[in-house]
Amino acid sequence: MTTTVIELVTYKLKQGVDKSELNDSHPKVNAFLKTQQGFLYRSLSEDKNGLLHDIVYWQDMNCAELAAKAFEQSAACASLMSITDMESVTMQHMTAMTEAMSCQGEPA
Repeated sequence: MTTTVIELVTYKLKQGVDKSELNDSHPKVNAFLKTQQGFLYRSLSEDKNGLLHDIVYWQDMNCAELAAKAFEQSAACASLMSITDMESVTMQHMTAMTEAMSCQGEPA
């Protein structure tokens, strides 16, 4: 049985925020995540309605919960939070039921 945890955060940007501001936040957020114990992988996508889906994989629930607390206090993550419509935010932590991977390494 796996202990991997999937963190799913959905949100919208504040009205009038340019996507370039979101793009500018990625290096800071990614650098923060890479310093967190148990961090495995992050991806961000946007659906056709403009809802952003930030998906992070963690080694276990403890790592996910500790990182979530640290995220709120992180100056590196403030740039993302400042452009996020906080009323639109939902966050879930779920234990993976099964996993498969075809390759390992950095994304292309």
